Amino acid sequence: MVMVDFEEIKDKISEGQEIEEVLKKFNWKEFEDFITEIFRSNGFTVKQNFRFKTNSRHEIDLLAVRNKLVLCIDCKEWNRGRYKKTGLKYAARNQEKRLGELRKFLKKNPIATGILNVDANSNFYPLIVTLFEEDLTKERDTIVIPVWKLNLFLLEMDNYLH
Repeated sequence: MVMVDFEEIKDKISEGQEIEEVLKKFNWKEFEDFITEIFRSNGFTVKQNFRFKTNSRHEIDLLAVRNKLVLCIDCKEWNRGRYKKTGLKYAARNQEKRLGELRKFLKKNPIATGILNVDANSNFYPLIVTLFEEDLTKERDTIVIPVWKLNLFLLEMDNYLH
């Protein structure tokens, strides 16, 4: 398994390389690891590839928890393309469905709520973090964040979540 060298990434970005160019050389797992590190550096506890079952099996790429805030994150390494808007709509709809199933699962599973440190008063939000996206947008109820704006989003989250 190849470990992501976060210092090397920081150095390349400091040298003027675009984050998109640096990260597009990574596979999907390394991309998820990088996103996980950004959330952890902003005070979140992160569970990667959270699998659960309601009527069917589900997986959420990342669950980031801080206090009463639970962010359900889908990481997408999409390239720019003409079908991106359709893909975002589809991905947002699926992420919202997974979030709904997660809530059902947690209501019936006190062990999982304890492990995740969430409860009935927790606030859940669906997010998609993409490699290529021009701007931070909202698709349905899902916030779509380009990786290069993720840290800023986390610092100013209260302006986006309500």
